[in-house]
Amino acid sequence: MSEGLLHGRIVVTTRPDAGDLERRLEHYGATVVHLPLTDIIDVPVDTSVAGPIDWLVVTSANGARRSAPWASLASHRSAVGPSSAAILSEASGEIVDLVPENASGKDLVSVFPTAPAGGGHVLIVRGEQASDEVRTGIERLGWRVTDVVAYRTQQLRVDQHVAENAVKAELVLLAASSAASAWASMCRTYQLTSPPVITIGVPTAQTAEREALRVADIAESSTIDGLVSATLNYFN
Repeated sequence: MSEGLLHGRIVVTTRPDAGDLERRLEHYGATVVHLPLTDIIDVPVDTSVAGPIDWLVVTSANGARRSAPWASLASHRSAVGPSSAAILSEASGEIVDLVPENASGKDLVSVFPTAPAGGGHVLIVRGEQASDEVRTGIERLGWRVTDVVAYRTQQLRVDQHVAENAVKAELVLLAASSAASAWASMCRTYQLTSPPVITIGVPTAQTAEREALRVADIAESSTIDGLVSATLNYFN
């Protein structure tokens, strides 16, 4: 039966909170080791904005969760992927006008409109460690950008016995570049060999490879569905 496709498999998940991903894997019979590697810390922000906001852009689900001060003020809204779009829509009570087919900053910039004659204003809500790819890409399209850093990602300490148990798994799922760095750092600290990893997207895969992790696959879509599908394909 399909529910048993992952029976006997041990998979590590690394997001801050367990949820739908872990339930989906367990539905297919996997033993899930949930090991939070990072925590999200709010950063104080000035919520005042000079002039109207033509577009509000969020580059992560965590950014979308912190978008409320500006979400209802924007004429249009854009999110990097479907998960962040759903949260942004809930925060604003409005539809999200633009979501790229592939959830990455590069793809968001590739479908973002050129600024109108005379320019326009885009407000981006992001994390402290996020790259400037989206901001610089949108600026090249002629927009004035207000860059709001609303949170930062903090690496959590993992006890050695917990780490040693985790690397006994057959696969690790990494849903962010910060998680890839934290997992690799944990392995180096305790001189452990990591199992293969599956990443939620290309940027996370690139970070994992820089950290000398073996990337078994990249989720075809940067979503929970994508991670689950990639896991099923890896074992079957």
